[in-house]
Amino acid sequence: MIEIAKSIGALLATLNGGSAIQSGPLTLEEAIGIAQRNAFAVRIQQSVIEKDRQKLNESRSNLGPQISLGANYTRYGQETTANFGGANVVLQPIDTKTANATLTLPIDISGNRSRLVSAAKSTRRSSELSLNATYSDTRLAVRQAYFAVLRAKALIEVDTKALDDAKGRLDQGQKQFDQQQVAKLDVTRYKAQVAQSNADLIAAKDNLTLATYALNLALARPIETPVTAVDVTELPAVEPTESDLVSAAQASRPEVLALTENLHALASIRRATEQGMNPTLNFQLQHSRTIDPQGFSSTSQTNTGTLLLNIPIFDSGVTRAKVKEARQDETQAKISLEQTKLQISQEVRSAIANLTSAKARLENATEQVGLAAEVFRLAKVRQDAGAGTYYEVIDAEAQLTLARNGEVGARYDYLTSYSQLQRAVGSDDVAAAVASMTKSPKGGK
Repeated sequence: MIEIAKSIGALLATLNGGSAIQSGPLTLEEAIGIAQRNAFAVRIQQSVIEKDRQKLNESRSNLGPQISLGANYTRYGQETTANFGGANVVLQPIDTKTANATLTLPIDISGNRSRLVSAAKSTRRSSELSLNATYSDTRLAVRQAYFAVLRAKALIEVDTKALDDAKGRLDQGQKQFDQQQVAKLDVTRYKAQVAQSNADLIAAKDNLTLATYALNLALARPIETPVTAVDVTELPAVEPTESDLVSAAQASRPEVLALTENLHALASIRRATEQGMNPTLNFQLQHSRTIDPQGFSSTSQTNTGTLLLNIPIFDSGVTRAKVKEARQDETQAKISLEQTKLQISQEVRSAIANLTSAKARLENATEQVGLAAEVFRLAKVRQDAGAGTYYEVIDAEAQLTLARNGEVGARYDYLTSYSQLQRAVGSDDVAAAVASMTKSPKGGK
């Protein structure tokens, strides 16, 4: 039965395009893979690529021959006849029926159609590069949502530990109260601490639920899907300098490459527009057949070959205005490219600053956890020995919980900042992106 269930699940996954919901633990790489297949932005961009591909096919088809079929039926008020030697001859029948086939072949003497094909190719490449940018945005969104789930899980562990400690102190205080070693007020305060720790744990679990919903939304799957995220044990390190990372990002980010291809497309369109007053030439071959020919001069079929040359003389400045429009499109694209490069520089530098700050906070938080744990231990020892008060223990426990929360926050802030750096550089392997740029004979450009 298990094998049958597995086979049915595989069949359903195949029928649904591989979008079956995964069960069991979910790693970060698996989450990214699901999002890159299912994310709405990815699917929309894939549709854009397909649309641009068909536009390219359309441009190429405009260079090839076209065949059309037509038919014509004409009916007159009466037929026209003439008498020759006592015999009536039909000069014009009452109706005529003709069918024709026309072959049209454009001759690209100005090269404009080829320029439009080149523009369509660049547009398609630009949309494909934009898909890479969409993938990069998707990976960042998934990483941030995934780390939010891990953060929420870790905070639940911290609050669970705090609740267990509070319950332990309450049990001990209750026993001491039964032996008349502490006052009733002390037991009441222990109970209040347990209630507070339990409320913190409930809030942490609610945060985990909300984080799970956000992750499922990033994966474009049902919000209620259960998630068991696998923790990231190793923290990535960054070795390249800031200037190297900025250079690598500006050279390899898909947004820059897409805008560059878009510039090529606009340049081809502008050149084609500049040649708008050039002559055009078309060759036509037409075959006409008369169905049931009648009349004095009717023929059953004719074949006609035609060369159509069109030489524009004056268009009241339409072409000149279109050329200026095309040049402004290029100018705007260049400005967008310049703006994007500057924005990339800002994104990389901001990500590095955030990463550096998160690393320092993580190191400090780890040290604070060790110190707070030692203070908490000594406070309990002093209380057990009768030299300390419950206030010291509660305060030390609160400081330890706060330090643990700070360590959890700093750890996942570091991972989030590194994912932002990956997005800013345009590569999951930051060091490899820098290395590939430095090995390029042209500096990666």
